[in-house]
Amino acid sequence: MVIRKRLHIPQQGIAFVTTTTTGWTPVYNVRLAAEITLNELEKTLDLYDGLLTGYVLMPSHIHMLAYLHSISDLSRFVQAFKSISARRLKKTDLGEYRNLLIKKGQFRLWKPRFDDFIIRNEEQFLTKLEYIHNNPVKAGLVDVATDWPYSSAKDWYENKPGFLRIDKSYFRL
Repeated sequence: MVIRKRLHIPQQGIAFVTTTTTGWTPVYNVRLAAEITLNELEKTLDLYDGLLTGYVLMPSHIHMLAYLHSISDLSRFVQAFKSISARRLKKTDLGEYRNLLIKKGQFRLWKPRFDDFIIRNEEQFLTKLEYIHNNPVKAGLVDVATDWPYSSAKDWYENKPGFLRIDKSYFRL
């Protein structure tokens, strides 16, 4: 596996992050798994003094726009989130999906890598936010973005609180 060197950016910023379950296993079709994972995301953001500006948890992956005081902490933040959420879900009844997440005798919730994109301007932010919110619609899971329960679409488009706290102070629609 190729290890990509991440940029050392010591200042604050927002990163668009995507990470996927092992084998694209749709473990988040299990409501309890989705809620545990999102709660762990919020706790991990608190540990890193970060903020969430947008997110969507799909059946097999998550997209987020995360604000960190130092973007150079991004890898540690994502690693911590994936590790903590995997440990919690290892103890959770995942039904038919559990066996799909066992690789070489070990529980592997997440693929070992993640993708990121550092947001540099409002146009990039809005493009990624729209992509996040339209993901469940494009996947045919809902007809309207605000109907997906594990997304920040309601926060942004209806000004109603969703499952997680969203900070909209950096960019406004």
